[in-house]
Amino acid sequence: MSKGGQRNCSQATVVQTDPAARARRWIFLLFISSLAAVCPVWFAAPAFARDQDQPSPNLQAAAATVHGTVTDPSGLVVASAIVTLETASSTGPRTTITDEAGSFHFSNLEPGSYKVTISALGFTVWTTYVVVASGGSPAPLSAVLRVAPASTKVDVGLTPHELAVEQVKAEEKQRLLGVFPDYFVSYEPNPAPLNAAQKFELGWKSLIDPVPIASAAIAAGVQQARNTYREFGQGMEGYGKRFGAQYVDEVNGVLIGHVLMQSVFHQDPRYFYKGTGGFRRRFLYAFATAFVCKGDNGHWQPDYSDVLGGLAAGEISTLYYPASSRTGLRLFHNVLLGFGGRAAGNLAQEFVLRKLTTHVPTVAARLMQPTLREGTPVSLISVEDLSAKAAQSTGPIDFVLTHDIQVEGAIVAKAGSKASGEVAYTAAPDVNGQPMHVSLAHVRLKLGNTEVPLRSTPQKRDGGALEYHRLEDSGRIAITLYVAQNITLPQAQ
Repeated sequence: MSKGGQRNCSQATVVQTDPAARARRWIFLLFISSLAAVCPVWFAAPAFARDQDQPSPNLQAAAATVHGTVTDPSGLVVASAIVTLETASSTGPRTTITDEAGSFHFSNLEPGSYKVTISALGFTVWTTYVVVASGGSPAPLSAVLRVAPASTKVDVGLTPHELAVEQVKAEEKQRLLGVFPDYFVSYEPNPAPLNAAQKFELGWKSLIDPVPIASAAIAAGVQQARNTYREFGQGMEGYGKRFGAQYVDEVNGVLIGHVLMQSVFHQDPRYFYKGTGGFRRRFLYAFATAFVCKGDNGHWQPDYSDVLGGLAAGEISTLYYPASSRTGLRLFHNVLLGFGGRAAGNLAQEFVLRKLTTHVPTVAARLMQPTLREGTPVSLISVEDLSAKAAQSTGPIDFVLTHDIQVEGAIVAKAGSKASGEVAYTAAPDVNGQPMHVSLAHVRLKLGNTEVPLRSTPQKRDGGALEYHRLEDSGRIAITLYVAQNITLPQAQ
């Protein structure tokens, strides 16, 4: 018993006092852990290196291009055709022109759908859509332009509102014998309708003119001498009442009879001079327009605005005229006098007053001398490459017109016409793609012997920077300027 107990105690002592074995186990476990941590790095390194060798899809897409050639139906190349590339995600179109071989290209394109538009003088516009996929460029385009039946033209006609503004300006200069205002007559063969504001402008300008005021003063003096409306009395008080009644009659007749009612019923207060045809036809036309008038929609209508306007003005006059002037048949008399007065006035305008009115252009002059209107857009491309210019340099610059310009059916400026001016380069483009900043001055389009001044905005008082597109891979620019003032051309150029 004593020996067995001694043997068991000896074995237990050996297990607890073997530090070398425990150390070896810990070293082995640390080795395995380290190996497990390092192995993934060893296996991942070759794959990482292979990934680094492959370009990213974005880099591949950035190198994509759209390119092609442009020919006519006979197979001949079309040089200097304007090619535009547009996409919904782009901040603006990119433009280039075909070279002498008829080729074009756009580089550094991102994946997406693009619209390609090609135009050239004498050809119809060619349009297609291309898709740039990630990882490659689309196939080259082969554009065959069809011959256009007519040259592309820019319609420079004014809108009806703008045309009416120009006509009102001309009518405000019309005066009988150079003295008496004659604003409510139109000598235009195709007049534009007036809006309410333009009708009011003609009315109030006729009222503040010195002539109606002087006429009211003279009429009041005659009434004073005849003691008309004796209730007004005599002296300065009586004269003042008569003068006020006369001038208010004028105000009522114009504002109510020629502005308010015509605006409400959308009718034109002007007399439209005919001037053509035989005496009988012109007489019947002038007499009939006492009973009918032209609506703002261009159709002839019963002249109820003048009738109702005259009645309203007559009723208002009872507020400041003496009771003795308010006869029972006054309204009926006013209607008849209104018809008779308009008929007599229209006949005088048709046969007599036209010859006595100043500042009225003749129909023949308008037909023979077309007018290039202020604000007409003019599309130009610079002749020279501006990318080689240094900052702060100045000098002349030449442009060519990209489209025909037409006035009243006649071409007044053909594509290829020259324009020139002065340019200052406030900042030249650099290698990092920073935009070029230019300042243009005294740009004029040459039309025969006539020079047309151009400006950067449609309206004279408009602000904003000058907009232009730089042609792709070129320092030439495509720009739109505007005619700076009305230009009367001696003949169709």
